Amino acid sequence: MASGADIPTLVRVWSDAIFTLAEKQPAGNAADEMLAEWNGLVELFDRQPGLETLFASPLVSFDEKRELVEKAFRGKASDLLVDALQVMRSKGRLWLVRAVAEAFRKTWLERRGQIEVEVTSAVTLSPEQRQSITAAAAKFTGRQAILVEAVDPDLLGGFVLRAGDRKFDGSVARELERIKENLLARASRELLSGREYVNSEEPSRGV
Repeated sequence: MASGADIPTLVRVWSDAIFTLAEKQPAGNAADEMLAEWNGLVELFDRQPGLETLFASPLVSFDEKRELVEKAFRGKASDLLVDALQVMRSKGRLWLVRAVAEAFRKTWLERRGQIEVEVTSAVTLSPEQRQSITAAAAKFTGRQAILVEAVDPDLLGGFVLRAGDRKFDGSVARELERIKENLLARASRELLSGREYVNSEEPSRGV
């Protein structure tokens, strides 16, 4: 098994190789279909963690894993996905499936000029706040920002914003600070009124 320091590089190598193969397929949307299949595979692992355990277990032989992959996916998923899993199996890399799926998704977003931005806020974002944060993130990253939202009522700082390892600063930080102050004020109002943070019915008062 690769060392911890080597795993990100290893994952990216597998992801990029599979993405390149998908782009070379005659069907122009093969990469899109492959993304859906990787997402579906991760969802399957979430529903059936025992399958992911079998994929990763050193106690399951290569031949047993080959049969498992064929029986579970051949004819149900694309040959490209099944063949990719079989190559990973032959190299003893099936334990990287979930990480490769995530890397593939990030590469897909990059190639389309998009980036996922994770925003965790103390209260649910209003449509205006969501639009402002999306615009500010796009301005900073130079890509179309796709918000992935979560609510944490215990968050004291208004919200936390992350785009990979990027930090938001400069003029973008000032814009985000304005949004954050609004969220803090809104959270304070809800605390004082005795209502819950999440799923507030309070009408939007803008950003």
